[in-house]
Amino acid sequence: MELGYARVSTTKQDLDRQIDALTAAGVDPEHIYVDRKSGATTDRPGLAALVEYARAGDVIVVHTLDRLGRTVRDTLNLIHDLHERAVGVRNLADPIRVDSSDPDDPMARLAGAVLALFGQMERTYSLERAAHARAVATAKGRRTGRPSVVSPAQLASAAALRDGGATVAEIVAQTGLTRSTLYRHLPSRPADPPAAAITPAEPSAASSAADTAARPEDRLECPTCGYRPSTRREMIPHLGDLDTLWLHLDDHGQVREQRHCARCQPHEQVVAISCARCGAGPLISGADADADADLPMTVLRWLEGQGWETGTTLVCTNHF
Repeated sequence: MELGYARVSTTKQDLDRQIDALTAAGVDPEHIYVDRKSGATTDRPGLAALVEYARAGDVIVVHTLDRLGRTVRDTLNLIHDLHERAVGVRNLADPIRVDSSDPDDPMARLAGAVLALFGQMERTYSLERAAHARAVATAKGRRTGRPSVVSPAQLASAAALRDGGATVAEIVAQTGLTRSTLYRHLPSRPADPPAAAITPAEPSAASSAADTAARPEDRLECPTCGYRPSTRREMIPHLGDLDTLWLHLDDHGQVREQRHCARCQPHEQVVAISCARCGAGPLISGADADADADLPMTVLRWLEGQGWETGTTLVCTNHF
């Protein structure tokens, strides 16, 4: 039996062209599995269901081989695993035709490796071209990305609320802006007068003998930059900022936890993770800020390690 598979990277793209080609090739529409997921992620329900359904002697038909995956390793591993189960793979529109259903054809394996390599190269070059275009536009003073939906009046209102002691959650509720938007666009608080202008009282002998780690004031110090507010009005929003957990992705994609005050928070490429039940969750710095992009696998693994449900929706530990 021939089974079809079609995939597009985002929900805004159309699957009709691939499905029409599969149907024209003789694949029953009832046996065509689809995904609207990036090929760079392995979390594809349609492909998982197809692989589970396939039996010995079946052939999986795709429009082009890069529909199975955008990395050489994942694509070849998938073809190899299917070959071990006597399930073949056949493409329709690639310049080099692949049909792994014939175990005696070494050229089919070579062609699969070549096409998988081309698919990964094209993805790499596409990302490089996009990054170069953004860099050129930024150097010329042009804004890149989607048009901003935040007006100056909204930002001014959010800044006034924050300066008045409102927490981030309160600002979100009153302005309708998301937390990621606030952290990306809201300017940092102005610097306070030098601490030398405030003369603290000399500690007594009894107080100096106390355990300094037990003092409640210690939780006011930002663990990243060391800033500590000097006025009571600033303490409430400062503590609200420190309650937010940030996840930083390094060059190797590893997750590092951090707490920030308003003075050392990142203001670019911020992505908010929100529980589907309560809306709470950490912020990611260094990830793709595109709303259609998938969360990095390392972040998903981190969430699962904290007890989150990461299936079709994200649900935090308190509601899972």
